[in-house]
Amino acid sequence: MIWSPINHFLQRVGKVYLGALIRLVDMSQRHARLVFGTLLAMALLGLVYTATHFAVDTDTSNALSRDLPFQKLEHAYQRDFPQEKNTIIVVINGKDSALAGRAVDRLSQWLRAHPRQFENVYIPGGGSFFERNGILYLSRQELQSFANRVTDAQPLIAKLSQDPSLSGLLGLMNQAIDQRLQGGASLPGLDSIFMEMRKAVDAQMAGQFYQVPWGSLMGGGATAASGRQRFVIIRPVLDYHSLEPADQALRALRAGITDLHLDQAHGLDLGITGEAVLDSEQLKTVAAGAGLSLGLTFVVEILLLVVALRSLRMVSGVLLGLIVGMILTTAGALLMIGPFNLISVAFAILFIGLGVDFGIQFCMRYREEVFGGAPHPEALRRVARGLGAALSLAALAAALSFYAFVPTSYAGIVDLGLISGTSMLIALLMTLTLLPAFLTLWPARQRPPVHSLPHPRLTPALVRYPIHRYAYGVLAMVMVLAVLAVPSVLRASFDFNPLSLIDPHAEGVRVFRQLLAEPGTSPYRIETVAPDLSSANALAARLDKLPAVSQAVTLSSYIPVEQNEKLAVLQNLQILVPPFSLLMPAALQPPAADTGAVLTHFSGRLVALSMAEGQDSPTGQAAMQLQSALQRFHHRYGDNPQAINALQERIMGGLPPELQRLGMALTAAPVTLQSLPEDLRTRYVTPQGQARIEVFPRANLSSNAAMLAFVRNVQQVAPQAAGAPVMLVEGGEAVLAAFQEATAIAMISISLLLFLVLRCWRDTLLVMAPLLLAALFTVASMSYLGLSFNLGNIIVLPLLIGLGVAFAIYIVARWRSGTDVAHMLQTSTPFAVFFSGITTLSAFGSMAISLDPGMASLGKTLSLALAMVLLCILVVLPALLLLFTHSPREQGIAQDEGR
Repeated sequence: MIWSPINHFLQRVGKVYLGALIRLVDMSQRHARLVFGTLLAMALLGLVYTATHFAVDTDTSNALSRDLPFQKLEHAYQRDFPQEKNTIIVVINGKDSALAGRAVDRLSQWLRAHPRQFENVYIPGGGSFFERNGILYLSRQELQSFANRVTDAQPLIAKLSQDPSLSGLLGLMNQAIDQRLQGGASLPGLDSIFMEMRKAVDAQMAGQFYQVPWGSLMGGGATAASGRQRFVIIRPVLDYHSLEPADQALRALRAGITDLHLDQAHGLDLGITGEAVLDSEQLKTVAAGAGLSLGLTFVVEILLLVVALRSLRMVSGVLLGLIVGMILTTAGALLMIGPFNLISVAFAILFIGLGVDFGIQFCMRYREEVFGGAPHPEALRRVARGLGAALSLAALAAALSFYAFVPTSYAGIVDLGLISGTSMLIALLMTLTLLPAFLTLWPARQRPPVHSLPHPRLTPALVRYPIHRYAYGVLAMVMVLAVLAVPSVLRASFDFNPLSLIDPHAEGVRVFRQLLAEPGTSPYRIETVAPDLSSANALAARLDKLPAVSQAVTLSSYIPVEQNEKLAVLQNLQILVPPFSLLMPAALQPPAADTGAVLTHFSGRLVALSMAEGQDSPTGQAAMQLQSALQRFHHRYGDNPQAINALQERIMGGLPPELQRLGMALTAAPVTLQSLPEDLRTRYVTPQGQARIEVFPRANLSSNAAMLAFVRNVQQVAPQAAGAPVMLVEGGEAVLAAFQEATAIAMISISLLLFLVLRCWRDTLLVMAPLLLAALFTVASMSYLGLSFNLGNIIVLPLLIGLGVAFAIYIVARWRSGTDVAHMLQTSTPFAVFFSGITTLSAFGSMAISLDPGMASLGKTLSLALAMVLLCILVVLPALLLLFTHSPREQGIAQDEGR
């Protein structure tokens, strides 16, 4: 108990408040038309305001407080190097490096021609600088091997550079065959050229794309240094007033890729990922999932309300209160707070799931009074007197569980706390005003008094509730289960990676995980900034030695090593292959008029070569296969100019650009910091001289443990580190701490509220004890079922407290009114709690089948938590209450059990 003067004061306050509630309900009944009309008019105004002002702020960077230390570091890094924020990454894999290189060039030109959708385009290893000097980034041994292959292919290069046409190639092949038949020197790579030409002919016959890879045929190609996988990094123009800020840019990009024929049919495999893509895919599934969940919630809740209330009048009143309350809450939030964020929009489902509880409690208690013979006005007054305080306490406790989010550092959920907490109070107001007015305007016919609930089949089972006889056994079993649950609770985990909340089959996620698998392409890189480049180089050298780091890159990393030796090799190569001889137009000239005849003659020479070499030899076999393909080509197309032109494009189309690239590579010059391209320098050094260090992980960071180890390893050397891995690890810990703080605030504030209202520590503990057990069993069950806490479902514990305390209050308040446990189980209270729990469970269950993994995770966790709450409230709490009943074998129980 509390100090007597305070106790008397609280009693007076309680009486005044209860009197006010009774007068409010009575006023709503006596002036039903005025109250009903006023609230509907307010709802209509709110609907108009919502329709004209509704907006969602989709900028996810505001989710955590900017005052957190790691947020300040990230903000400072993004201010100095903004190029990496909200990017789209196009990953281009070509059948050969030449195809990938040409695809990058075409796509980058198209992107730069559309500045309204794309703010900036960056090609790693692209542009004229790397076309000329990229070969210097090969190792000295690789460069020498390349030079040897080009030397061997010099006769082929010299001839084709003079006449890069199909006729020119066929003439060269005829000369090579004649030399071979006469026992002279063979053209290097002749068998490979035959095989590639045969593939081109077969592809045209099958209507498929194929282009001869001249780079590999001429010694590996100048584009070999770039590789078959290339990247285009795009900064899109974002529209934060749209639910999907990058949607317009992504639509334009995909349309451009289609128009440019950058697809598998043309030898390319493209994937799109990046921060902007992942955000867009998550927003898309969230929107689809929320719509499905909201619609399903309404349908299921209507069905459950019909089963619970068995009255169209009451069901309509409860639903109308929900709709009006949601409209008023939405309009008030837009007016007082501003646009919703991606988290606060979830209040709608929470409002439906939790707000319907008040209406069910009110209607079932009202029906109990009506069935007891009370006329409508008196029944409403009795409901207000007997249930008003409990409803108010439950609403305030639920509101406090949401308001507990407000003091935390998780800025993204502060709005959810404010809106959802206020919505609980609005739901209470609708229950005490709109619902009585509606029930008055839709009068029910007077019923004769009945002495049982309208669920006769359920009543005997509840009357013979086992805890009447086995309360101590029930509590002993619960305590054993609680002890057994502790190890599972200790194994509970928190998944801080937002990739877990996005559809794993989405393109962005799939491509992102593919990049994570290779340390050199991992998008999860740590960034840190040094005062100048020399300091950055020193720090990078220390970072390179860390076990979790594969490499640390600064601007100096782009200065090739052993340049003098490599340039000497290229100078020697220029003597054999003069660069100026390779700088030709990139487009082919139309085939000569006699190309068909040349093809026929070449086919005959292939037969002669095959017979001379023997069809079992590699050369004879390759020649015979090519001759057979050309024969099929001639049989189908004859000398058709269009078909011959298409064949020339397949065989010779890649040659001119490859010769140009080779010519550019042979003119490589010494690389210095000053000669590096401007777009590369600005990505690593600011105008003020600050230098960026880019740290790549050694492990695949799909694992949270690997990411945590990487971040902690780097922070030992660079505590000022920023970047995505740091944001995820530190942000995850901040979110976890925020919800631990919110849970503690909710527990303390609700306990204090209960103590002030109930004015008894025992009764306060009776309400809170089942909630603690429910929380324990929820976490243990999640661990047992393999469910982790994540950024989507971590709000479950504060919500569990707010929801569970409401149910417990109804039971304890009815018990405190003088009704023993056995008789209380025959009243409307446990039925109302049960059906409120089931309707709320339906709302959360609809989220569990959402298309969005994050929303589904929240729905599964909330459903599990609510099931545990119902179990503890309807089983454990009555058992506890029996321990504080003066006579557990009191006469009422004996009578009810037929003894």
